[in-house]
Amino acid sequence: MATHTATSIPERFVPETMREELLAAEHLARYEWASALAPGARVLDAGCGTGYGSRILATAGARHVLGADVAAAVVEAARAHESECLEFAQADIARLPYADGSFDLITCFEVIEHVPEPGAVLAELARVLAPGGVLAISSPNADRYPQGNPHHLREFTTGEFEALLQEVFSAVRLLAQHQWVSSAVLEQRDLAPGAVSVRTVKAAGRWLGSETYTIALAGSGALPEPPPAAALTGTVEVRRWVEHFDEQRRLIEMQTDYLASLEELDAERRGLRLQLIGAEAELAEAEARAHEIAARAEAVEARADALEERADALQAELHAASALLSSVWESPSWRSTRPLRSVKRLLRRG
Repeated sequence: MATHTATSIPERFVPETMREELLAAEHLARYEWASALAPGARVLDAGCGTGYGSRILATAGARHVLGADVAAAVVEAARAHESECLEFAQADIARLPYADGSFDLITCFEVIEHVPEPGAVLAELARVLAPGGVLAISSPNADRYPQGNPHHLREFTTGEFEALLQEVFSAVRLLAQHQWVSSAVLEQRDLAPGAVSVRTVKAAGRWLGSETYTIALAGSGALPEPPPAAALTGTVEVRRWVEHFDEQRRLIEMQTDYLASLEELDAERRGLRLQLIGAEAELAEAEARAHEIAARAEAVEARADALEERADALQAELHAASALLSSVWESPSWRSTRPLRSVKRLLRRG
């Protein structure tokens, strides 16, 4: 697996192609909020990506903005927007080539979850932050952000994020970035893309720890309080949510029907299994009876064989006796004594 350096982040937000998505509002809102801290400041946009946020900070009146990213191709593309107060440089935010205290404001949005050693990156950012300077940083809230992003090495809960920052900075304040579905009433002149001042009313409340993204201000002294900021995107995202919801509901209905059919099949399988068990018991009983009958038949057959052998022996004895008797009857002595036997019979009768 490839090793990620501090800002070798494959995820890139491109406003020109993602303007109608909620993702655009999430990214732009962070920089619009931080831009209130930019006027007159030396700014480092750490992990600047395509540089859209660096341009927002420069437009807000920063003395100078340096966008730093480790990806050479991204930095080269961003340099097309350089100006007198805006420049871009290829640099790893874990090893910045800048002197201590070089920047009054550092922004580091959605970067810290990508780096292998977040503590070392924060220490490096603290090194180049001027005394009294401010770090504005964000990261997905592990308790709310959808799991499974393959590009995130470590996601933090709100409490873990605060503890991580407090290891490096003496002053830390947390803020919450939520996604809100909005409806705005604007003059025609305010319909084009860009900043617009609106009075905002929330129809639903939230609490710290329930946010999708945790934002923090950190430094060594008193921290500023920039005003809240929001970015409005198009309705395509809401339509996509509705379509996604309808598709998910359809899939759930299909899964419900499928599970019901599986339950019916399982019940039928259990019934057949019980029948099979009964048939197996009957078969076992029949086999036992068959073995018993076979044993009895073998015993009867053995006795019949013995009787047949006995009958053969008696028959042989009978033949022998008959032969002996015939030889006696045919002998001269038997014939010569016949008158004598007749006299004995007469005497027995008298």
